[in-house]
Amino acid sequence: MDLNDIKLIPLRCPECGEAIDSKEEDRIHFCSVCGSGFQVVGDKFKKVDVLYAKPQITLENKIFYYLPMWEILTTVSLKMKYSVNLEDLPEEIIRNRKFSELLTSLFNEKEAKKKMIFFVPAFGVTNRYHLMDQPGFQFTVNPPKLEKDSPKNMVGAEYSIEDAEEIAKVMFLSIRAHTRADILDANIDFDFHRYRIVGIPFFEEKGMLVDGIKGYRIFKDALRDWDRLKKHVL
Repeated sequence: MDLNDIKLIPLRCPECGEAIDSKEEDRIHFCSVCGSGFQVVGDKFKKVDVLYAKPQITLENKIFYYLPMWEILTTVSLKMKYSVNLEDLPEEIIRNRKFSELLTSLFNEKEAKKKMIFFVPAFGVTNRYHLMDQPGFQFTVNPPKLEKDSPKNMVGAEYSIEDAEEIAKVMFLSIRAHTRADILDANIDFDFHRYRIVGIPFFEEKGMLVDGIKGYRIFKDALRDWDRLKKHVL
């Protein structure tokens, strides 16, 4: 199917009965009236926890568009000790001391287990979206303070939780690959405990989308078919 041919799926919220605006590619669907999120499994609705995050950046005359991102609580485990120092970590990690200390302790302890929260895009992306240079990675390294907002129009959740788990693994392996060559073969286990969708507010600025919580930027063409997508989230 041509990705430009976005069609509406006729759905009604199982919680409040309101009609839901959704794209054909969407795996998760959101009700803008009661804020519920759910996945269609066969002929049943499976509820997904959803939080709409309140913007922390106050700007006049800016329209905020809410885009879905997975927040996944995970235990990362390593069996061996690798003696990694702070200077071994990539620059993107060193900027955040708390996360740097978490990583070094994970690599430096035998049979270590550490809890991490991964933020992974649920919205469809293109090749312009680089894994280690985007809000999901930045939020993972430096988790944002999330305040609850009222339900918003939100579509574009093309990636399921299974997809998000695989992306979270790739994100961690990308961090590992930028750390030291001798830990590329490290045996890493991921235990995913809890997840929810967070609606992240973005606004447009000079060809970019800027998140309204910490101000991280991505190119608009990093989102699949952004011009059509934003018509749904006004």
